[in-house]
Amino acid sequence: MFYDDDDDDEIPSSQYKSNRRGVFAQCMVAGAVLMLTTGIGMPIGYSAVLLPQLAEINGTLKIDEGMGSWIASIHSLATPIGSLFAGPILDTIGRRGCLQLTAVILGIGWLIIGLSPNALWILVGRFAAGFSVGMCGVAGQVLVGEIADAGTRGFFLTTSMAAYTGGVLLVYALGSAFTWQMVAFSAIVLPCISLIALSLITESPAWLVHCGKIIAAKNALMWLRGNDIKQASVSLYLPVNVEMSLLEIRAKEDRTRMSLRMNLRERTLEIRARVLHPGVLKPLLIITIFLVLQVLSGTYLIIYYGVDLVRDIGDGKINNYLAAVMTALTRFIFCFFACFLLLRIGRRRIVIISAIGTAVFSLILSGYMFSRVGEYYLDKYVIGICVFGYVGLNTIGLLTIPGMMIGELLPHRARGIGGGCTMFIFNLTLFSVTKFFPMVKSMIGMSGVFMIFGLSAVIMTIFTWLIFPETKNQTLQEIEDYFNEGNVLWIKRRKSQKQRLTTPTDA
Repeated sequence: MFYDDDDDDEIPSSQYKSNRRGVFAQCMVAGAVLMLTTGIGMPIGYSAVLLPQLAEINGTLKIDEGMGSWIASIHSLATPIGSLFAGPILDTIGRRGCLQLTAVILGIGWLIIGLSPNALWILVGRFAAGFSVGMCGVAGQVLVGEIADAGTRGFFLTTSMAAYTGGVLLVYALGSAFTWQMVAFSAIVLPCISLIALSLITESPAWLVHCGKIIAAKNALMWLRGNDIKQASVSLYLPVNVEMSLLEIRAKEDRTRMSLRMNLRERTLEIRARVLHPGVLKPLLIITIFLVLQVLSGTYLIIYYGVDLVRDIGDGKINNYLAAVMTALTRFIFCFFACFLLLRIGRRRIVIISAIGTAVFSLILSGYMFSRVGEYYLDKYVIGICVFGYVGLNTIGLLTIPGMMIGELLPHRARGIGGGCTMFIFNLTLFSVTKFFPMVKSMIGMSGVFMIFGLSAVIMTIFTWLIFPETKNQTLQEIEDYFNEGNVLWIKRRKSQKQRLTTPTDA
């Protein structure tokens, strides 16, 4: 059952851990996904090193500001399309198969970019890379969320964001030393390695059960849980046989709702009814609103336009590439810090701390840039503290938590189509913000931009406190039951229910 943040210390953490063999097996699956996630992080940050090189006087290709905004944003235009395709692909060829297809498309995208003779082919390669990012963003979260147990799920889902930021750091570092063509060719290595690694791991037991492959699902689950039936004696932990029974019951309920004899119209109506079910619609809305506010708080704009943003904020007084690499390194370090932080405290508390910190540093930086006149010797110090403070605190919650939301909040029957729809809206918002960012910046200046970031973070703080549920140490079945019970506002849970949910012995 669900527990309040204040009750985290009352729950013995050992009750939520698999044995060493089980954790090692889960690490193997997560490691294969992390390899690919690092690969998809590279095209995210690639525009930050590509655009300055193309704008140089002696650059190999010449582009104007309009083409530059398209090169930066077309990645985000392709990503929602990949997210939509990911839904049916996840249910058709499986979570692992979807990730393998992602690796192939990503490698092809990088090859096209590296061989591009003009800007048009760069757009084609960026589109292919963005499409693969959309697919991986859904499939990776779903696979890791379904293979991990309640005690390790938060850690594994958050390390995916650490790998993601590691990809951004890697492409920044390569871009500061090599040409954009060499960076593109180097980026092909990770998709190739991840394609091999993915062929060595198991498929999701939940998907195997859904397909009627019960024996394969049980073997996969036994491997992921350490093949140790004695764990059944540990209270609060779901042993393999009980977990398998729950997976079979859920799959049977889904098949009952979606009969194979339905015609196309009936299938459409059933899918619509399934998505509009309160147990699906509520987590969908929470995830979507969270992701939109995340975009408006500047989380990804700092990545896409990292070099140019540092130049504009510092008025040319700061080394652009060095500062961009340092912000990427800060983001990478804080992602790893968040992974371990999530083992100790709840999701809600982390998001609230992150949103408040993002708002404070954004508003301070906005006010400082708005009020300064002429040159101040404190510029480097104030700007440096605010930028790195913003990146660090934004990372520990606003960047990392969405990496686990689709895998945790959505019920199994909606993880494919629901995750695809959510990521579609998110990436469409990201495309719009990225495409029009240069125009908005020219209208309101960098002080106005950071004012928007700060106000969005304030709204995120209020939203999280009112609505966002705590899922630390909860099984996916318990999370699904919470949304099925008619809950909307987390702070307005029924008194009797709250008392029941905050009693560890009731689980």
